[in-house]
Amino acid sequence: MSTPNNEAGGGNLMDEFEEAFQACLLSLTKQEPNSGTNKEEIDLEVQKTTNRFIDVARQMEAFFLQKRFLVSTLKPHMLIKDENQDLSIEIARKETLLQKHYNRLEEWKACLSDIQQGVHNRPTHPMMPGPCPTGMQPMGGPGPRPGLMSGMPPGVQLPGGPQHLLQAQQVQQLRMMGKLPPK
Repeated sequence: MSTPNNEAGGGNLMDEFEEAFQACLLSLTKQEPNSGTNKEEIDLEVQKTTNRFIDVARQMEAFFLQKRFLVSTLKPHMLIKDENQDLSIEIARKETLLQKHYNRLEEWKACLSDIQQGVHNRPTHPMMPGPCPTGMQPMGGPGPRPGLMSGMPPGVQLPGGPQHLLQAQQVQQLRMMGKLPPK
């Protein structure tokens, strides 16, 4: 496929766009404080190169819009095909997002069930066998000996009995899951 020719010059539009971009960058990054040019001349050059870059960019945009229009009139099935592909990608992305939310919902349901039913009488969840979704030991599964929490030295007992121990274990598990800030 041939490249478009610009009416003003003999070069193609893409080359002019690249040259205008480089000239714009050069004028913006030029550091000549002692060359005898004043700030007004530098500002004028920056303005001139920036305007040229914008003009060439507009010409390039017009060229691609013309080509898009030609494709839409000569081959309308191509536009429909592109739109269908875009919609399929969007649907797949949204389905993935929904699945992620459903998985998180199941995690929270299991966590809530753990808290409501207590540590010792929680049956295994039929939808999530094995370890907890976060990779931690389930609250009702085999864990530390009663009266001890992981991370505490042996022989240290928590005051308040089993209920306080249960609450402390739940708080620690939430901290390990990242739901609560560390101490």
